[in-house]
Amino acid sequence: MRRLLLFIYVCLALPVLTGCGATLSADRHDVERLLLIQTMGLDSGDGRLTMSVSSGLGPEDRPSLVMAAGAASIEDAIARLQNYSPENQLFYAHVQYLLLGEDAARSELQRVIQWVDRSPTLRMDTDMLVVKGSAKDAVVGSSQQSTDITQRLASLDRQSRSNGWTMHTLREVAAAISQGDGALCMAVSAQTTEDRVFSEDQQADAVIPEGYAVLDENGLVEFLDPETSMGAEFLTGDPTGFLITVSGDTLEILDGAAKIEGRFDETGKPVGIAVRCEIHTGVLEKAKDSTLSDKDLEAALSRTAGRWVRAALDRAQATGCDFLGLRAAVLRKPNAAAAWWDEWQSLFPSLPVTVTVAGHIDRSYDLAD
Repeated sequence: MRRLLLFIYVCLALPVLTGCGATLSADRHDVERLLLIQTMGLDSGDGRLTMSVSSGLGPEDRPSLVMAAGAASIEDAIARLQNYSPENQLFYAHVQYLLLGEDAARSELQRVIQWVDRSPTLRMDTDMLVVKGSAKDAVVGSSQQSTDITQRLASLDRQSRSNGWTMHTLREVAAAISQGDGALCMAVSAQTTEDRVFSEDQQADAVIPEGYAVLDENGLVEFLDPETSMGAEFLTGDPTGFLITVSGDTLEILDGAAKIEGRFDETGKPVGIAVRCEIHTGVLEKAKDSTLSDKDLEAALSRTAGRWVRAALDRAQATGCDFLGLRAAVLRKPNAAAAWWDEWQSLFPSLPVTVTVAGHIDRSYDLAD
C-alpha cells in the first residue's frame, strides 16, 4: 500500500518538473527512496545559511525525517541535506510551508523569492511564515513532540480565521513588494519542550501565532502585535468569522467592510485619508459578570475595533511602509494616480488620517431577543 501511495505522489508531481536535470521517473528512482519534504525553514547568520526540513508524517504514519544543514548558499545547504540522507531522495515538489527565521527575513527575502521562482520543483504558491527567532527551532524543535511541524502549521491554518489572521503565499508577498508597497505575512514563535511542558491536547499549539510580520522589498520591517494585526486584517482582508473579545464578551464577526477614501486639494494633491469601517457581530458568550446592554456593547466594540484599526494605520505611517494598500485605495482616480502615484512614499507618512468605526450587534446573546 505504501509503495502504491508513493508512486501516486510521484506521478502527480511529474508535470511540475522541467529540464532533464530535474526529471524523475519510477525507472530512475525507486519510489521507496523518495522522501517528500513538506516544510522548509531558512535561517541566516555569520555569513551562513541554515536550511531545516521536515518530511511530515508519511504513508501509514511513517515517522517524519527532520534535518538541518548550514552552508554558504541555499543550493549548497540543499546539497548537504541530501548528503545527510543518502538512503533517501529528498523531493521538494510538495513543500507546503516555508518558514523564514527573523534574521533571514531581514536579509534574505529577495534571494529566497528568486530561488523559489527559478526552482523547477518549489512553488511560489507555498504558504510563507516568519518565525520570531529561529526557523530551525520551529522545524527541528517540533520533532521532539508527538506531532510534527507540518501538522502544527496545518492546524494553525485551519484555526487562523478565528484567530483573526490569514496565511499568505510567497507569490502574494512577492507581488506586493514588487509594486513598491509592503506585504503582510503571518508571524509565529516556536515553543519547544524546553520552553514549557505540554499536555497531550496542547501539542498542536506549540507553534504560537504572533500576528503579522511586515515586509518590504528590503526584507522584514517589523512585527505587529496581535491587536494591531487584527486592525490590519480589518483594512486588507475579510474579517468574517473572526472571534474577538470586547469588555470580556466573546463576539463573532458576521460581516465587515472598510472604505478608504482620499481627500484632495484643488490641484488634486492628496491631503488626507478617511477610513470608515462597519462591523456586524453576534454575541457568542457573555462574561460571567457582564452587565453591558447590547447598545453599550456596540459602543465598546466601536472603540475597541477603532483602536486596532488606528494602531495599524499608525504603524504604516511610522514605518513609511504601505502594507495596507492605501496608495491603491486613495489614488483610484486616473488623474490622481498619474500625478501622485510615484510621490506617494514621500506624502504618505504625514497625511492626516481620520478613522470612524461603527460596531453593530446583529445577534444578541439574549435568546428572548
